[in-house]
Amino acid sequence: MNSTERAEGVSTIDFIFSTASLFQWELERIFNLARLAGFSGVELMVTKRPETQSPEEVGRLAEGYGLRVDCVHAPFLMAARKVWGDYRGKLLRSIEMARRLGAGVVVAHLPYFWQWQYARWVRRDMESMDDYRDVCLALENAMLLKLRRPLNFSLYNSLPALAGFPHLVFDTSHFAVAGVDIFEAWDTLGDRVRHVHLSNNYLKGFDDHALPFEGRLPLDRFLRQLSTDGYRGKVSLELGPGPLEARLGEKRVLSNLRRSLEFCLQSV
Repeated sequence: MNSTERAEGVSTIDFIFSTASLFQWELERIFNLARLAGFSGVELMVTKRPETQSPEEVGRLAEGYGLRVDCVHAPFLMAARKVWGDYRGKLLRSIEMARRLGAGVVVAHLPYFWQWQYARWVRRDMESMDDYRDVCLALENAMLLKLRRPLNFSLYNSLPALAGFPHLVFDTSHFAVAGVDIFEAWDTLGDRVRHVHLSNNYLKGFDDHALPFEGRLPLDRFLRQLSTDGYRGKVSLELGPGPLEARLGEKRVLSNLRRSLEFCLQSV
């Protein structure tokens, strides 16, 4: 059974696997595990690894393992801050990669409070990216950082501000860290959500990216809500290497991936 099939028929939601979940592993290893776990598509996280930056290499792996690349996550993580230059380079090259791979969505991060040039561009000029009609550029709600208390370093990271953008990526764990109820967030933003990052959270102020059937978020109910509301975008399982128990090897990771996918399929 793959990510679009159920025993009763066909799921209305297509679940894919984010390569960010195992970002320290070779891309071919990740693609193989995604295939074995039953996923039909992946979200590619562009990192410092050269293989993730090559549309030729990614396309070769996708074809070889029978997987679609449905989404490209631009290199906005701090660990990839030097990849593809400033925000313009990151976005333009990510969009070009998405077009070459047939991916419909590019994930971009909100600007940090010191990134005023990027912040002005997001507010004034981002919609001009709609000229790339075959690729949707979507902004992801940001996590908070917990030092002595949770701190918000990102601009526009509130429900009213996010509602001002036409295309969004909805990250369940990030909303949990921010103390925002995911159902309230969905009610406010659902008509603008083009992509979902799904993972659980223990509600202790950390970005857990826990397996969907663990943690304290009722993700089974959340997925049913998405299905009821007719959501047609992808749901990407963006999990953590710790929750996947990557330290114990591929066999344990594969078991956790299969359990996670089965949980999602049974929830919709």
